[in-house]
Amino acid sequence: MSKKTFNLVVGVSGGIAAIASAVVAYAEPAFTPAIIGAIGIAETATTEICSLFVKDSK
Repeated sequence: MSKKTFNLVVGVSGGIAAIASAVVAYAEPAFTPAIIGAIGIAETATTEICSLFVKDSK
């Protein structure tokens, strides 16, 4: 994928992760800190996986 597409995917996934964390914090289910931590880990993993498919601009 191009760097432009990568930036779009990372931006959207970061936004979704932030919204999901806010919803979980608002709802306060059991294990809230663990759920919010898992959301952050999943977002970071998504970014790292997508970075493997970015074309080098040479």
